[in-house]
Amino acid sequence: MNNLIYKSCVLLLTLLVMPSESFASSWTCHYAELTRNVVIFYPNEPARLPCKVYYTKPDENVMPRTLWNAENDDTYCERKAIDFIKTLEARGWQCSSDNDQ
Repeated sequence: MNNLIYKSCVLLLTLLVMPSESFASSWTCHYAELTRNVVIFYPNEPARLPCKVYYTKPDENVMPRTLWNAENDDTYCERKAIDFIKTLEARGWQCSSDNDQ
């Protein structure tokens, strides 16, 4: 049952990182054989609120997490995601924006 829940969450977040009307910004980070994804999701795009920052470890058996969300500050999710990406890079991760591809 836990494996089914995990796969459902991974599928949901995979759909979030695919281009769509509610897509905003995403990054993929690599370190050795590990991968991390950071996604800012705006469900009412082009409105910048509400927003959520999701963090996934797609190659590991770890449930995706919501790191931050906002309903009042339209720059909060972007600031938090970029700061988190900078933290990962400072720890040796190689991150690139999926929006540039």
